[in-house]
Amino acid sequence: MNWLKVEDIDQSEFRDQIMNLVRSQEISCIDAVPMLSGERKNSKPIIIHTDGNNVDAALFFTSYGRIIPVLDPGFLFHQEDVNHVSKLAGNSVFLPTSVSGKSEAVEMFLDRFSCGQRKKILEHYIMELAPASFKMPQVPDQLKIRILRGSKRQLIPLFPLQKSYERQEVLLNPDAQDTIETFRWLKSILTREICFYAKRGFRYVSKANTNAKGFDHIQIGGVFTIKRFRNHGYALQTVAALCRCIIEEEHKTPSLFVRCDNENAIKLYKSLGFEIKETTKTVYLD
Repeated sequence: MNWLKVEDIDQSEFRDQIMNLVRSQEISCIDAVPMLSGERKNSKPIIIHTDGNNVDAALFFTSYGRIIPVLDPGFLFHQEDVNHVSKLAGNSVFLPTSVSGKSEAVEMFLDRFSCGQRKKILEHYIMELAPASFKMPQVPDQLKIRILRGSKRQLIPLFPLQKSYERQEVLLNPDAQDTIETFRWLKSILTREICFYAKRGFRYVSKANTNAKGFDHIQIGGVFTIKRFRNHGYALQTVAALCRCIIEEEHKTPSLFVRCDNENAIKLYKSLGFEIKETTKTVYLD
């Protein structure tokens, strides 16, 4: 059994094996898929474990300091594994900003590698919408809204929604938000991803977008509704339009992460046909 550093996935003899490992767990490690498909540039290598015939563990190191461990069920880290990985990865394995993935894989990794103190832990359910289970809701007559597909032309009016979404759902320290970076990220979403939004009159009240495209799944994120317009069906209609696009135009399966304590969101997604598949964890580190 060996640990190996893969600098170029396309040139590796283990390419197909790595692909199969990631594909089998895609909904929990979809952030790693663009590194394999070439859609996202990544200067960090992949560290894999193989017995020559099978790859049963892969550690992805992102350019923003996150480690994504993808492990076969039953895989265990032993002390010699820690030593080998440390030699291959260097400081990258001891100085990450966060570790993310299936809860069991994250806990096992952090139990073996001394990566620093835990600053914040976020637990999410992964929910999946089988195309045959999709339930497109009717729009009530009293719900005077329009659901539209976003493009760069909506960059300015959608910016307040993106800014509020990041402050409330993404950033560990909202006061440190970089508005220029938020603007750039929204521009990237409207250029590369799929976005739908809801308008009530001239006001943009809700939005939802994709944020990662896998081999078989497309991940939904950025779901946000202005507080005063919540619980009226705006998010439901916006997410539903996005799901229909993913299923009918992209021919892929929608999936998403939702906080385990967000009962209202879980109820909304279940009403569309989503089912909880597993639990993931992201641990932010000092």
